[in-house]
Amino acid sequence: MAIRIHEALQLPIMQQTKLIAGKNGLQNWVKWVTIVEVIEDINRLQEGELLITTGFGLGEDKEKQSEFKRLLALGKLSGVALYTGLYLKEIPQSFISLADQYALPLIEIPANINFSMITKELLEQIVNKQREIFVASDFLQELLAHPIVNPTDVMERGKNLGIDFTKPQTIFSVHFAALINQKIKEQLPEAIQSTLKKKKISFLMRTKPDSIIVLLEGGNKENIVEIARELLNSMEPSSPISIGIGKTVTNLHMLAESARQAEQAAYLSQILFKPQPIVHYDNFSLYQLLLEMKNSGVNLEEFYHQYLGSLLDTRGVDLITTLEAYLYFNQNIKNTAEDLYIHRHTLKYRLGQIEKKTGANLSSFEDCTKLYLAILAYKLVNYKMVRS
Repeated sequence: MAIRIHEALQLPIMQQTKLIAGKNGLQNWVKWVTIVEVIEDINRLQEGELLITTGFGLGEDKEKQSEFKRLLALGKLSGVALYTGLYLKEIPQSFISLADQYALPLIEIPANINFSMITKELLEQIVNKQREIFVASDFLQELLAHPIVNPTDVMERGKNLGIDFTKPQTIFSVHFAALINQKIKEQLPEAIQSTLKKKKISFLMRTKPDSIIVLLEGGNKENIVEIARELLNSMEPSSPISIGIGKTVTNLHMLAESARQAEQAAYLSQILFKPQPIVHYDNFSLYQLLLEMKNSGVNLEEFYHQYLGSLLDTRGVDLITTLEAYLYFNQNIKNTAEDLYIHRHTLKYRLGQIEKKTGANLSSFEDCTKLYLAILAYKLVNYKMVRS
């Protein structure tokens, strides 16, 4: 975990510094601080580093100036802090223009501020934030993985972390695909933290291999969904992320169940006929019914084979998808055909094949209900949403 440039600038040691350019990059995260007097190999600098330099050679050496300009344009660093009064009398306008162009904060440091003091304060902030995250993460894991034996102790520990367990709590699961871009994966915890802190909402967070579990204060469903929407909006539009929301609870002992619901909702969101990035567990009442059927001993594979078996062997045309679309659009021929990009006559032919193969009457509410439940069971099993 890191701190943002604007947070770094608010530290006491930074009060004498001045932001010269790149104000559009104040939200950049500072993951590490690097001090370099002579910049020799810009490729060795890492993503998210705040570079502090005396600017040796940048005043008169054209080659070093050119290399430094290339560094400003690389897009790696979170910011650059340049000393003035040592080797540079003032920061060149060409540096300022590039920093503005690439939204890279360019900070002027007066010569009287000590290198080590700046580094010490910045690194302390980064380490403290990491420690806070680790403590909160371990506490959340403990809450969700083990029975709560001493509620009073949990309440007190929560209070120390800024969580009031006398208030309603909601858990959501931010699920990301296994092949998600590594950069997006690293940005997610920071984006969640930033979104919730901006809204002044107390929370706990834990990162898992394929998801992030977040516990936050609040029980208003609309507000929780809005928070999830803000989080998605802070990420790249193409990010393959889904957010599942569990039921709000007021009992500590129900937190683990809420977390299970949130994770299940996040997974289930991807097998809906129209996948949604944000879903509440309450949206899956029929899936819940099927899972209860499974828990009571019903074999879901046998169940869907009973009604869809003849459609599973179809070659070429996916009649199950056609049937699901038809039922999704409430048996509306026009809307179904448009969604499947086929002619209405083609759709009617396929529906006739479905009735012939299944023996069902698609004008019968009862038959359609059975077929729809069978499709849901088919997707649950074949998308590995339930275990044998």
